[in-house]
Amino acid sequence: MKVLVYGFREDETQELAKAAADRGIETVTIRENLNRQNVEEAAGFTSIAINAGSLMDRQNLERLTQLGVKYIATRSIGFDNIDLDACRELGLKVANVRYSAHSVADYAVLLMLMLTRRMREILRRGDVQDYGYLGYQGLEMHNLTVGVVGTGRIGRTVIEDLSGFGCKILGYDLYPNDALRDKVEYLPLDDLLARSDIITLHAPLQDSSYHMINAESIAKMKDGAMLINTARGQLVDTAALIDGIESGKIGGAALDVIEGEKAYTFADHRAQVIKCRDRAVLESFPNVILTGHYAFYTNQAVEDMVTIALDALIQFEQTGKADSEIV
Repeated sequence: MKVLVYGFREDETQELAKAAADRGIETVTIRENLNRQNVEEAAGFTSIAINAGSLMDRQNLERLTQLGVKYIATRSIGFDNIDLDACRELGLKVANVRYSAHSVADYAVLLMLMLTRRMREILRRGDVQDYGYLGYQGLEMHNLTVGVVGTGRIGRTVIEDLSGFGCKILGYDLYPNDALRDKVEYLPLDDLLARSDIITLHAPLQDSSYHMINAESIAKMKDGAMLINTARGQLVDTAALIDGIESGKIGGAALDVIEGEKAYTFADHRAQVIKCRDRAVLESFPNVILTGHYAFYTNQAVEDMVTIALDALIQFEQTGKADSEIV
C-alpha cells in the first residue's frame, strides 16, 4: 500500500517512518499543502494524507477523483477546509484524526491561569526590571465560574482538568454528556454567558457556530468576563471582540486562534509585514494573550496525527470503512 502525504512537516519524520514501517506502508511526502499545482502529484495513489491547510474545494476534489484517489485522511481534528458535500457526491471517503484531547485542554487551562494572573503584563514588566506589584492583582480559580462551550472530547478533558481547581463549571452543548453532570451544570448558551467569569470555546466550526461570539452574545456576558479560544478563530467575530475589550465589557482574552490566521500561521515572518490588522490591534491590548495556533502541538498529538491517519487509510483500503471516518 502506498500513501501520498501532503503538507509533510519535519517534526513528523520520525513518527511517519516508524508508523509506516510498522504497518508495511510505503509513503511519499510533499512539503507543500495540497494546492492547485501539486494536486497532479496524486496520480497513481488511491490514498492520500493531508492537513488542515490543504485546499480541498470541489475543483481539487474532482481532480483527485479523476486521478484515482478514493480515500483521504486529514491529520487534524478540524475538517472545515474540506467540501464534504462534494466528497459525498464524488464517492470519496474521508477521515479525520481525534488526537490527544489533553494537548488542547491543557493549553486552554494554561491560558486561563495566565490571563487570571495577568502573566503577560508581569512578564513584560520583568523585561524592563520593573518588579512592582501594585495594580497587578490576580484572581484565584476557585472563586470563579468557568463556562465550557462544547463538551466533546476536548471540552470534557477541560472540565476534568478544571474540577481540581474547585471552580464552578458550567457547560453548553447541543448534546449534553450525562457522564459529566457530577462535574458540570448544563445551561442554555445565553445563561452560561451571563453567569461565567471565564468562557472557553471548544465547539466545532459549522455554519451554526460561525461567529457564535458576536456583539449580541458579548452584550449578554458578565461585565469583565474573560474569553479563551483554542478551537477555531471563526467562532469569534474579531471586530466585536475588539469593541468589547475597548469598552471594558470583556476583561481579557487569550486566543490561540483568530480569523484570518491561515495567511501567516506555521511560518516565520520575522522582519515581514503581516497583513492582519485585527491581530495587531489585539496585540496592543495588555489584557490579551495571543499565540500562533500552538495548542495542539505536543509529542503525543503529533504521534496520534500520523498513526491514526495511516490506520484510517488502511481500514478504508481493506474494508471501505474507518473508525474515524466523517464521510
